[in-house]
Amino acid sequence: MELEETNNIMQSNEIFSLAEEQGISRRTLENAKKKLNIRARRINNSWYWELDKSN
Repeated sequence: MELEETNNIMQSNEIFSLAEEQGISRRTLENAKKKLNIRARRINNSWYWELDKSN
């Protein structure tokens, strides 16, 4: 998705919204997150997904 085209970090709510628009379930996203070694980080009161740059 767009995470690869950004600075490798994206707010998780935005990811879930984009996925919903494309008919991708939350479960599918969580499976992809695990497989791609995407880390969740909390910044202030929001969660962000960040690509692991070591892969």
